[in-house]
Amino acid sequence: MAARDGGVGYDQLHHFIASGTWDAAPLEKALLTEADRMVGGAEAWLIVDDTALPKKGERSVGVAPQYASALGKNANCQTLVSLTLASGEVPVMVELRLFLPESWTSDPARLGVQSQDVMAWLTVEQLRPFCAD
Repeated sequence: MAARDGGVGYDQLHHFIASGTWDAAPLEKALLTEADRMVGGAEAWLIVDDTALPKKGERSVGVAPQYASALGKNANCQTLVSLTLASGEVPVMVELRLFLPESWTSDPARLGVQSQDVMAWLTVEQLRPFCAD
């Protein structure tokens, strides 16, 4: 993004994304509205899925031994939960959140270093209200 706009430096953009205090809800609502316009309707599907990102260390938020579907076994990884609206052959990802395993949510010291936008130990049913209206 910084490369596309010569007036905005990389550091400025990084600060805006990483440290800026702004409410993401209006942008998320606009994205959901556009996704619904593009692929919504009676034939659309709302797909909740997980993606495991294998990791070697233990310091990244949410990293723990957990089932990694892509590897077919338990492994040290982060897990992302995505919500995708799809119709026909057109998928549009509308939400992506970091899943925190119980080993993180039960450890107050670890929770002190988490970002504000991570999900706690929730079932899929509990997670759905956080992903879409």
